Amino acid sequence: VTLYTRDPNHPDQVRPDLASVELGYLFLPTSWGHGYATEACTAALTWFTTARPNEPVVLTTQSANQASMRLATKLGFTEAARYEAWDAEQWLGLWTPPHA
Repeated sequence: VTLYTRDPNHPDQVRPDLASVELGYLFLPTSWGHGYATEACTAALTWFTTARPNEPVVLTTQSANQASMRLATKLGFTEAARYEAWDAEQWLGLWTPPHA
């Protein structure tokens, strides 16, 4: 699980105006379906909210990846854009931290 600074000048960048940080994750297939992604990503976003209050985060995934789309929804990301890249439709979601 990563939280990394987006490069607004990268040629593949979509909607750099939404957030400067992106959530990324990669899990081995043997760990799929056990809730690890939800738990780890929730912990990362909770930490981020403390470290950088009121700052939004984006996440991208292929719209055909149903598991990642469910995770994004479960984490509270909402659709900000859809676009074509790598020969497939991509989904860009936006997460805004809860207000205290």
